[in-house]
Amino acid sequence: MYNGITVSQRRWRNAALALLCCLGAALSQLVNAQQAELAAAVPVGSVNLVVAQSSSEQERLDVGLVIFNPGIPLDASTHSMLGIFPEIRKAEAQFMPVLLRQVLVASDAWGVVRVLPDHQASAELLVTGKILQSNGTRLVILFTARDATGRVWVDKAYADVATERDYPGVEGSDPFIDLYHQFANDLLAFRQRLDSSQLRSIRQVAQMRYAASLSEEAFGSYLAEDAQGNYTVLRLPADGDPMMARVERIRNQEHLFVDTVDEQYVNLYEEMAPTYNLWRQYSLEQAMYLEDFEVRAQNRDRIGQRGSFTAMEQTYNTYKQIKIQEQDLDDMALGFNTEVAPTAMEASGKVFRLTGTLDTQYNEWRSILREIFAIETGLPPGA
Repeated sequence: MYNGITVSQRRWRNAALALLCCLGAALSQLVNAQQAELAAAVPVGSVNLVVAQSSSEQERLDVGLVIFNPGIPLDASTHSMLGIFPEIRKAEAQFMPVLLRQVLVASDAWGVVRVLPDHQASAELLVTGKILQSNGTRLVILFTARDATGRVWVDKAYADVATERDYPGVEGSDPFIDLYHQFANDLLAFRQRLDSSQLRSIRQVAQMRYAASLSEEAFGSYLAEDAQGNYTVLRLPADGDPMMARVERIRNQEHLFVDTVDEQYVNLYEEMAPTYNLWRQYSLEQAMYLEDFEVRAQNRDRIGQRGSFTAMEQTYNTYKQIKIQEQDLDDMALGFNTEVAPTAMEASGKVFRLTGTLDTQYNEWRSILREIFAIETGLPPGA
């Protein structure tokens, strides 16, 4: 026994310390690998938004933008090393799709562009995003765009960097607006390669996939799905089919919910933008100071100079301001995530009051509509 600790206990303690060191090294390697992967994403540069010169109604597909995946690792110990503030990142996941919608609307190339609380497999064109990195200096988003037939339009990471000239941002714009422009341009370029029959097929598949989601028994045989998840229409209902009229009515009521709660996303965007841009600006200033500090530290012995008191005071003030903005954003984001306003919806002469988060309300409303459709038609409800 040594200092009250047995040899066996010492061995266990040393083994535990060794294990912790190994875990720490592995975690550090994982974080470094993730950071290296993000650094490999090439910034888009300066990009002008392409505005469609002449798009007929037949070319204008409706677009659904699903609330982004915030990209928060499950291991909370990596958050600080990766510069992730979970509540802020969750709010960004709802903030960024609204900005993307504004860009797509400005391109004048699409039909109705909606921000969706959850996936909608029957959307004519569905866009999902995952935030890989987001701070005042750099933004990296993995975008995937897939139409109703299962065809993938885009599946890649877009990156953009900001400089001091990008702050403070002007109203209606964003320091990383070039990233959104590039993605919108890529979507338009892909759509322009499709002919009218392919676009018509996308609409037909979207319509029949929605109908099948209401009743697989009634509409499942109209579609075929291959092993890769691609859909084709085998046949279409007759013109004036009363069952399809009910499907369209239910679909419009589902869209009505999205249009109703859309105002809440816009409110979040407008309330969050000033504080969010200040936080990103302070983050950029802090990153620039740290980079400059490292350069000074490397050259300190050769140059023999240290930072002045004024510089240190300025750094402290920047650090203090960024912490204030982080707290404000945390409070704002937490409030939005937990205190979403209830939504009242009407269907079949009844008013339904939906509560909870927006994705919970959305799924509840879809469930109600499917029950109404089953009651009206006498068919088993869809999944």
